[in-house]
Amino acid sequence: MNAPQTGPANAITARYPELGTGPVSTEAVISPEYFEKEREKIFKKSWLNVGRIDQIPSPGDYMVRDLDILNTSLIIVQGQDSQVRAFHNACPHRGNKVAQGKGNTKGFACGFHGWTFNTEGSLVFVPDEEQFFDFDKGDFCLKAVNCETWNGFVFINVEEQPSETLLEWVGELDRQLDGYPFDDMVCLGEYRAEVKANWKVVIDAFQEAYHVAFVHRRTATGAYTSPETPYCKLSAVELYGRNRRGSVYANPDFTPSPSAAVAFKHGPTFIQAAQADLDKLPVGVNPERTPNWGFDINVIFPNFRFDPGQGFYFADNFLPISVDQTLYEIRLYMPRPRNAGEMISQENTRVLLRDIVREDLNTLETTQEALNTGVMDTIRFSDQEILCRHQYKVVDDIVNS
Repeated sequence: MNAPQTGPANAITARYPELGTGPVSTEAVISPEYFEKEREKIFKKSWLNVGRIDQIPSPGDYMVRDLDILNTSLIIVQGQDSQVRAFHNACPHRGNKVAQGKGNTKGFACGFHGWTFNTEGSLVFVPDEEQFFDFDKGDFCLKAVNCETWNGFVFINVEEQPSETLLEWVGELDRQLDGYPFDDMVCLGEYRAEVKANWKVVIDAFQEAYHVAFVHRRTATGAYTSPETPYCKLSAVELYGRNRRGSVYANPDFTPSPSAAVAFKHGPTFIQAAQADLDKLPVGVNPERTPNWGFDINVIFPNFRFDPGQGFYFADNFLPISVDQTLYEIRLYMPRPRNAGEMISQENTRVLLRDIVREDLNTLETTQEALNTGVMDTIRFSDQEILCRHQYKVVDDIVNS
């Protein structure tokens, strides 16, 4: 029999008195004016994740990322020199986009007038160039955007001169996660959905475990709850300035379905309590070394979440479109399968993640609809929802600064 999770009520929030315990105004999730302040004060000044290097693994590989919150389209490309760069997807001649979708190329040609750029952003060909006045191709490169990588994740910052480097932005999480085998895993699946809800409402569903016993009762309740821990309390929480992390409980006595039992036999799944030597994990992964542990929630402000476990991780983007619309993306990573058994195990995990995410998304649009009515003007968070409370405090401090 496992010992129940114990501890005084409200013990987590007591460690962070600056957050307060009162209700949070709904203005933050329904006000168009508030959303515009977020656009100007947060998203135009933050390091934003736009993907991972494995999406553009070779020289010439590129992907276009349309970021509504920045009112721009970006090209993320690995140059022929193997350096990853980002450019505004706009021809400096008349503004037409020069790239679509993703692929591999030696350069980008504008379909309007044929101006051509190499993968390093330089203008290399202009039809009938002599017809232009005082013209120097060096003055008409694709406009670059600050671009850096951290543990294989690609980030951009559209400020002319960012106030912090990406490493400074990640802060304590960099040291905490040093040594986690991000590069040893490959993407097994990815899902996208446009959700009619504010970006913070969407993140809220993915940074607390209080909902597990109810939202996931058909797919994973017994994996993350038990008679001793009926509400999947977080086993550890740390707040790092803008960023945050928490550890999610897993039930080691969970009895899987027959198909899931096969998956458990051949490899790790994210509804399975960690089995191997926890001391081999980086200091910031399951920092309390809790034996009944499933995975961690890590959020890099403002809108990037990645959840490392033992033998898997998943990464999420919450991309604002409007005050009540968000593009949600999630990608699952696990080690490359070595045999048929591991392939079966990982396929089970991929499909299960899809179903669990669908359950999470199912609550959000009705939540936003209710908030939009104005019937309630505040949101109340429990001690177990401290990561949500922290998000609203950080955002509100910046918006009202």
